[in-house]
Amino acid sequence: MSNPWLFLKRFVSCPLSVGSVMPSSRFLVRSMVTGIDWSRVETVAELGAGTGVITGAIDQSRHPDSRFFSFECDDNMRHALKGHYPTVSFHEDAFALRFILQAQHLKGFDCVISGLPLFNFPEQARRSLLAEIHDLLNPGGVFVAFQYTRVLKPFLVSMYDEMETCFVWANLPPAFVYVCKKPAW
Repeated sequence: MSNPWLFLKRFVSCPLSVGSVMPSSRFLVRSMVTGIDWSRVETVAELGAGTGVITGAIDQSRHPDSRFFSFECDDNMRHALKGHYPTVSFHEDAFALRFILQAQHLKGFDCVISGLPLFNFPEQARRSLLAEIHDLLNPGGVFVAFQYTRVLKPFLVSMYDEMETCFVWANLPPAFVYVCKKPAW
């Protein structure tokens, strides 16, 4: 459902919340979803769905019985995604992860994938959200995020026992992908 014009329009109107001029490339999308053992994922959250290029990859990769929660603060983008992905539960506020889990009577997420422009968040909000994600990941859970800078790396290294990083050149702009795993015990 990649719509570069909608994405560009939203970027121009609110660059700090959109974070990029173009949707993620297929190369970045592949880097975001290939390192995940989807057979073990029963609950997945996507933060910052945008126009849905990563949403589509998650939806195709996940097990049909899994629960998929997607968060997008832009009303236009979120409403457009609802029509394309009827089995995905869409929500507005990524800071409401815990409330969504509680409302669904779920204990945690097996995977959280973030396309949020976390560098643009105030430091306290960024740290709070990342700590919340770590806390809400089930044992053995995976957190995957892409960013255009290395600012997050030291904080992620301090939180996760295992982390892999790759750099995707074939994206506008090029991006770092962080794949963080929580211990299984």
